[in-house]
Amino acid sequence: MTSVREETCEVVVVGAGMAGLMAATALADRDVVVLEAADRAGGRVDSVRQGDYWINVGTQFTEGTGPLIDALRRHRVPMGTLEGKSVALALGGKQVDTSNPFALMFQSRMSFLDRLGLAAVGTRIIANVPFLEMDNRWANRVRAKLDARRADFVLRGVKSDLARTMVRSWSGQWMGCEPEETAATQFVYSMGILLTDPSKVPNLSLPEGGNQTLTDILSKDLGERIRLNSPVTSVQRTADGVVVDYDSADGPVRLKAQRAVVAVPADLAVRIVRDLPAEYRKAFADIRYGRYVVVGFFTHEEGPQSWDDYLAVSTPELSFQAVFNHAAALRRGATRKPGGALACFAGGAEADKLFELSDEEIVGRFTADLLKLYPELKGKLGEGILRRHPRVVPFWAPGGRASLATLRENFGPVYLAGDYQLDVPSLADAANSGQQAGEKVLASLPPRD
Repeated sequence: MTSVREETCEVVVVGAGMAGLMAATALADRDVVVLEAADRAGGRVDSVRQGDYWINVGTQFTEGTGPLIDALRRHRVPMGTLEGKSVALALGGKQVDTSNPFALMFQSRMSFLDRLGLAAVGTRIIANVPFLEMDNRWANRVRAKLDARRADFVLRGVKSDLARTMVRSWSGQWMGCEPEETAATQFVYSMGILLTDPSKVPNLSLPEGGNQTLTDILSKDLGERIRLNSPVTSVQRTADGVVVDYDSADGPVRLKAQRAVVAVPADLAVRIVRDLPAEYRKAFADIRYGRYVVVGFFTHEEGPQSWDDYLAVSTPELSFQAVFNHAAALRRGATRKPGGALACFAGGAEADKLFELSDEEIVGRFTADLLKLYPELKGKLGEGILRRHPRVVPFWAPGGRASLATLRENFGPVYLAGDYQLDVPSLADAANSGQQAGEKVLASLPPRD
């Protein structure tokens, strides 16, 4: 029989994604241990670097305000500006700026019926976007209505197959799910970014070196407090704290602590927290996750290119739904460095289909379609870098957001952290929830002698 090694600490953080790392950083002056099942910290923050360029093959952008932006500035991480960049739609061999509604409607190659359908979709999205930022009784009523209805309300009465295809493509691209799966609130917010000026999104940027730059810094600061390849099997409340069981390279370990921060996806939290109260179990059950397949390419072109001024290009006619241009953050001034970095994304039902294929088949399809989109890249594409993400952006079905507030509260010595805690999940929200959880734990601990 394998013996169980016993250890103690003040606080154990389960999960070394952005939320877990921020929680542990807030607790860095205490005796904290971070347990991570994978062989690297960062979770869905994953960047690949080559020379001057990088590709985010996990989360794409940083945005918003709060601890994430503060940490980037505090650690002096250069922020690649997206000022002057926008989002495009590639349709029928033509690329059109989506932040210019006139151009989108009349310069794209689409029929009158398609234009009519797209106008109806755009009007419904844009009409609701302002209410997501307001704080008054009328705005609250609009948000409640959006929370209660499916995102495909924007397609009501729309006869255009192209408009329907584009809405599904946008939903997969930005949320990793189908419009029938999610409540309208998050969909409207995400589409609002697509159909408006990205510069209006606070701090929308690409940290130089990729999003993983910050998680690398936080991981380095925490050092040996992070234990990789240490999957947690159980989190159990006790009379004086918590007991966390996990597997290490040397066998099973039982770690006793005063407090625990659980910063893992909803389905994993339900699996490992043994005495999870019923209301928390229900709240976790309401959370769904978008899924993605990503293939990144470092490129070797020279001179100005047709995609240089776009941070993203929607591609509803291809095997992937969007191309994210990470090099856009470095395109400043008249001088353009050779090369670049592009990430091709497929989400939702399209990702589900791709999960059934081999790596070679996926990379082959994406390569062929990227060359169909930009034939000038022939002979200038590096090897495809593939990531499969069966669980990425959290979202809610209609009515599911009502239980959200439950997950913001601790139950005894167990505190929760993750971007599922906030209204519009993002990397900044994950960081914010981790920081808040760490600060709450810190306030609950007895002062040190």
